[in-house]
Amino acid sequence: MRAIKHKMIWLMLIIFVITGCASIEKAESLIEKAESLHRQGEKQAALEMAISLLEDDSPKVRLRAVKLIGKIGGPEAGPALHQRLGEPDDRVRREVVRNLGSLQYEPAMEDLADLVTESNADMVRALADAFKAYGKPGLDLIVSRYDSSQGSNRADYKDLLIAVGPEIADSISKLLKGRSFFDNRDTFDILRSVKNPRVATLMLPYLADEEIADQVMEAMRHLGRNAVEATITALQKQKKTGELLVTERLIRILGLLKAKSGIEMLESYSQHDSERIRNAVEHSLFQIRGF
Repeated sequence: MRAIKHKMIWLMLIIFVITGCASIEKAESLIEKAESLHRQGEKQAALEMAISLLEDDSPKVRLRAVKLIGKIGGPEAGPALHQRLGEPDDRVRREVVRNLGSLQYEPAMEDLADLVTESNADMVRALADAFKAYGKPGLDLIVSRYDSSQGSNRADYKDLLIAVGPEIADSISKLLKGRSFFDNRDTFDILRSVKNPRVATLMLPYLADEEIADQVMEAMRHLGRNAVEATITALQKQKKTGELLVTERLIRILGLLKAKSGIEMLESYSQHDSERIRNAVEHSLFQIRGF
């Protein structure tokens, strides 16, 4: 009797495995069919099939379905993926996040921002990709969340902003206004962490703002060599516009950076009509040369 019972259990397990395998094979066949329809230009049919597979038991099938939906796009794609933010598989969930960003599906932005405080490093990178894809609306949102948060939540949003990279510079620079350097220390830490020449290019226009110009100069100093080329280029353009305060600040930045590659540009300003500019040039050349 015990032997018969043992055999029955094994038989049930075999049937279960076979049924499961058949189910997986069927799902894989369906996603392959959907991908084939997409290649043939049958986008609507492919999209409907892919959406129907978002709740399949196989994470691999769901992953392919999410990627296909993101690739096809259209009015139905965003809402379908938005509903899958509770996806149990981490890899699939990250792909949902990235594709919501690439689709620029704005109704999901607030929910994506809510994920930041409960995300691991891999999800933070996925969220960074998503918010970069959203562009200014998405970047402004996470900067606002960072600015209004405190404690560990603020640190989580800070990590996200750093992960976004240089694209964040324009949105975050606006936080500098009306605040002391002490109040802005976290914000400058973000800008310093994004060591990319593009950050310097995005920040330089704020030199014209008297309220935050000194803080921008300090941030440029911390960017180091990543700020040199952008500063020299901006100084070259100033020869046409002639804004004295901005010109002076650019000259002083080259001194702060001790940028030897900027010596030639500085010397071209040594005979400037403004004594203030000439003095700034002299001071910066001294900082660079040491004499």
